[in-house]
Amino acid sequence: MIKLLHFLLGRLYFEIHGQNMERFLNLCAKNNLVLWDLKPCNEGYQFFIRKKSRDMLMSLSEKTNLELRPMKRSGLPFFLSEHRKRKAFFFSVIFAAVMMFTLSQFIWEITVSGSEIYSESEILKYITANFYKPGTLKQKIDCNRLEEHLREDYDEIAWVSCSVQGTRLHVELKETLDRETKQNPRKPCDIVANKSGIVTELSVKSGTPLVAVGDSVKKGATLISGLIYYYSDDFQVTETDKIKADGEITMRTKESYKEAIPVEYYEKKATKKKTRIKSLYAGSLQCQIPIEKPDQHMDVVEKKYPLKLGKAFYLPVGAYVRTYQSYRAEKKVQTMRQAEKKLSEKFKKYLRKKKKNGIQVVHHEIEYKKRGNEYVAEGKIIQEEKVGKIRNIRSLTKKQENLIAPTTALPQ
Repeated sequence: MIKLLHFLLGRLYFEIHGQNMERFLNLCAKNNLVLWDLKPCNEGYQFFIRKKSRDMLMSLSEKTNLELRPMKRSGLPFFLSEHRKRKAFFFSVIFAAVMMFTLSQFIWEITVSGSEIYSESEILKYITANFYKPGTLKQKIDCNRLEEHLREDYDEIAWVSCSVQGTRLHVELKETLDRETKQNPRKPCDIVANKSGIVTELSVKSGTPLVAVGDSVKKGATLISGLIYYYSDDFQVTETDKIKADGEITMRTKESYKEAIPVEYYEKKATKKKTRIKSLYAGSLQCQIPIEKPDQHMDVVEKKYPLKLGKAFYLPVGAYVRTYQSYRAEKKVQTMRQAEKKLSEKFKKYLRKKKKNGIQVVHHEIEYKKRGNEYVAEGKIIQEEKVGKIRNIRSLTKKQENLIAPTTALPQ
């Protein structure tokens, strides 16, 4: 902070010599003249002072018959004075500052993270087609509305958080609610089943549970309601309240599995790899750069590289880069035994991914067979997993109200 103040106000560097140095320093202290970075040199001292203290320094040096020699000067006032005739330079600086401020009021990049079932491109296409595109004013971004629609339109999304960071709209997804998931809605909510199954564990942190362990639940059913009912002594509802439902629900679910590989296939042997800039863009404008056409045996991967300052200040300019991977194709035919081994490895990898995501596979039955020009692995998986997704509060049915209503035991 002090260095910034010195830069804004300006500072001078002097060297002073003479016989009355002690008297000079005493006068500086008496007149509150601040000298910093004071260090001895030859028969005198070198030091910094503020620009506004120059006249006082000159007066004190004359009073004590000391030789004062200016060494250098630095800071904004001197910089502006030296470049006062360079109008184009100052105009460019002001124009750049205004441009950066204007660009900072818009969203120029939309990113998605955390999704495994849905692809990033699918979510981005949904957002840009129905809600916001790059170039939208940040004031028009309603994160709460976007979160609600994503949860409602995608069954596997249990939790979503949208935030504006710099000039980027970031969407973070999670496909299962658990204790580590922070509830993000800005208003009361229910927790509903995003899958059908049988409840095996139920832990309610807040809200009213509408199911119990052992209940069979259909997809979309309310598991924990955000409605709280208050009853009088004669079991009449006196008051209702709305809160954010929170809890952890584990269900036993069934899943169909299918994976297929062809009998005849081409194995790729990678050869040369090239990277080329496909186009440069500025907003909606694109400048195509001539590039060679890919040959028949070449994989092409295209990636966007936006220009940004820091981590989240994206600018509406950048480049699209293509990577070309040449390969040599070799035709092969696999036997049932080879195919079964490959399909088995894929299935084991699938199970390892489930375990990593906290899903416990209880039982599975997989059959391997040849069907036409394919070898197929298909069957059923029974698993226990955390379920639930956030939804806006809905009124309870009469049956649900009766379920949570207090009762008293009848006399024997």
